[in-house]
Amino acid sequence: MACTIAVAYCPSSDYRACVPDQAPDHASPGAPPGGARPAPTLLVFGLRPERLLDSEQRIDAFLEPPTQDQWPIVMEALASGLEGGGHVVTIVPQWLDDDVQMRLDMARSMLDTARVAVHRTALPPLAATVLASLASACGPSLPSAGLLASLLEDLEAELHVFTWLASVASLSYPSPSIGQHITSLIPGSAFGVSSWPEPSVHPIRRGEPSVPLPPIERPSRLVVAPRTGDVAWVTETVNRALGGLPVRTVEPTMHGPKWWGTQKLVEGVVYPVDAAALAGELMTGLEPWACRWCSELIARSPCPFCGHRGRPGRRRQAAREGAQVPPPG
Repeated sequence: MACTIAVAYCPSSDYRACVPDQAPDHASPGAPPGGARPAPTLLVFGLRPERLLDSEQRIDAFLEPPTQDQWPIVMEALASGLEGGGHVVTIVPQWLDDDVQMRLDMARSMLDTARVAVHRTALPPLAATVLASLASACGPSLPSAGLLASLLEDLEAELHVFTWLASVASLSYPSPSIGQHITSLIPGSAFGVSSWPEPSVHPIRRGEPSVPLPPIERPSRLVVAPRTGDVAWVTETVNRALGGLPVRTVEPTMHGPKWWGTQKLVEGVVYPVDAAALAGELMTGLEPWACRWCSELIARSPCPFCGHRGRPGRRRQAAREGAQVPPPG
């Protein structure tokens, strides 16, 4: 049986890691059969990979952004990922310095490859971690790495963020009101952030969710990364209102305090667990095409791998209907 994670690239340095492996006698339900197209390697920056769906493929990680002197190691990571999965899909949070993007571009140029896609995500730390797991698990169910890279924004839309904060005094996004800033100064105050239907901040009333809650329409799970705060608001109060989802707890995210502006926080994310069904649903209605430059099968422009803009022109309606074009003159 094939193991879920390819561990060919998991350096022992203190700033990189791989997604934790599962028991060796457990096959991944999404792993490609022998001889099939390998799932693309996920490479993430500033995030600690977590096993959240139990069907993740290979995820490599730079726990901290690489320094100027470490861009050759970025090239090494890309080369290893290309060897293991044929393509590499990278996820770079927007809250990291643009230097990460620069070093990625440099490494791609040195490797002279059009098989590396870079996705900049605006999601907060735990949600970005979930995105990596979900993308990795969906990979084997999609016809190409290009379609996986094309659908990352759609996967982001499947995630619902719920965060407990003791203060919003240093919160930048979503932006709290002046009144909420003042309330932050009152001892014992607490706030909830919900991403649905759009990111917003709300004072928490004891015993109530106090934030907008989305309808949960597919099998889902709640992951919680508690640091210091009211974990029960997420795992019990909010979760009860959502219908009582299974809960998975992980370590606090490394960059959570910086992103949320406080050390007293509890991050929570609701995410779908049937990656194969979700991949099939997202494929419905798509009209993929082969990139004219790199030939990768994609569903958005510009191509996430080579950057080429444009897609094949559609046939004229008359041609589709078999109409004859009259001769000139």
